[in-house]
Amino acid sequence: MAVLLVDDDRDLVDVLTYILRREGYEITTAFDGEQGWARFEKETPELVILDANMPGLDGMEVCRRIREVSKAPVIMLTARTDEADIVQALGLGADDYITKPFSPRQLVARVKAVLRRAQSFTPSTGGGGEELTAGELTLDLRTRTLRRAGEEVRLTPLEYKIIHYLMVNRGRVLTNTAIVEHVWGFPGDGNEDLVKVHVHRVRQKLERDPQNPEYVKTVPGVGYMLRD
Repeated sequence: MAVLLVDDDRDLVDVLTYILRREGYEITTAFDGEQGWARFEKETPELVILDANMPGLDGMEVCRRIREVSKAPVIMLTARTDEADIVQALGLGADDYITKPFSPRQLVARVKAVLRRAQSFTPSTGGGGEELTAGELTLDLRTRTLRRAGEEVRLTPLEYKIIHYLMVNRGRVLTNTAIVEHVWGFPGDGNEDLVKVHVHRVRQKLERDPQNPEYVKTVPGVGYMLRD
């Protein structure tokens, strides 16, 4: 499994390279955004671990470029904890983010979860036409496509998993913790922003008026519910 690691902190890169190679990953490293983008184009890795706050070409711009040409998962490393920065990273297409400082075990767990999720997103080609419905929404489980009033709503793999989980449990309140554990595959405590950003993106695609959603309702202080 090929992983590209991009960070201007050389000591951190050395430590993470050792840890990830011990886990069996093939690591390519870069120490700034320009070098990271060049390595990505040359190596086409299966996962990118990317520092958000590098001088020159920063990680946000590299993430944007990656997402224009590839669906390879991106984990952002950031020392910032402001919600706006997290929203920006996820809005550019990052699959996950980790705030510094973090433990090696946490990084390895996140890497495994992101890769497991990416590998599991393979549309079925088998028979049958199982569907989930809620109002004008129809989710085809065979092709993993969502339609609203017959028109396809294009979803990323993460967005599909979120709407699938909500539709399976329509009419029930799902906590932020439960959503993170089901969709991302790691403990959900403290990851409300992760859910909030992606639910916002789902609403932008799904709802006629995202500010007054018909389907995905917020349950303040708890989580979200898909109206039955």
